[in-house]
Amino acid sequence: MKKSQKTQTALVDAVIEMINKGEKISVSSISKKSKTAYGTFYRYFNNLDEIHHASIIKVVTGAAEVVDLELRNEKSNLFKIYYSWYVAIRLYQDEYMANWLIANPNSINEAWVLTQPMTSQFLADAIAQKEEPDLSKDNLRHFKMSQTYIFWTYQNALRELLKGRKTIHVYSDLMNSVNLINLPRKTHKKYIQRVQRFVDKQ
Repeated sequence: MKKSQKTQTALVDAVIEMINKGEKISVSSISKKSKTAYGTFYRYFNNLDEIHHASIIKVVTGAAEVVDLELRNEKSNLFKIYYSWYVAIRLYQDEYMANWLIANPNSINEAWVLTQPMTSQFLADAIAQKEEPDLSKDNLRHFKMSQTYIFWTYQNALRELLKGRKTIHVYSDLMNSVNLINLPRKTHKKYIQRVQRFVDKQ
């Protein structure tokens, strides 16, 4: 990694660390935390909004990598999709992180868009492997059409978490109210329950 990339990464990582600790974000605090000069910040970002955006992108793409790691031995692509939605909600279980993401809805929505190719590929693979009898390209078309709307529901999920509800309960309520792949109801519930059992074992 080039020195410039290391510096930019240090700045972004400093923001994420401070958010997790509930610390106030400013150019001065970021510079101090990242051990960089005050003016260095402006070589990479024009303002705080830009570094918040970059930090959120890193948090969300990092969550996608977590799905790959935790499910490296999982054969069901449909389960990977359902579990990835749980991981997305799990991002918000910390109060500081949740409030930060709520305050930056455009950035979080853009970040989720970056994960769409991964989940779409999971579904395409599930269709190719005929994981469920009625699964077809119609499900993929429905999924791509409906993906945008899941981002709106995450905002409500965030608020539910801030009330102190458990992540898995918020996930279950959300998934029982939407069927983004348009699977038969029984099949849809089967994967929700699989995620619940998987989480209970963790």
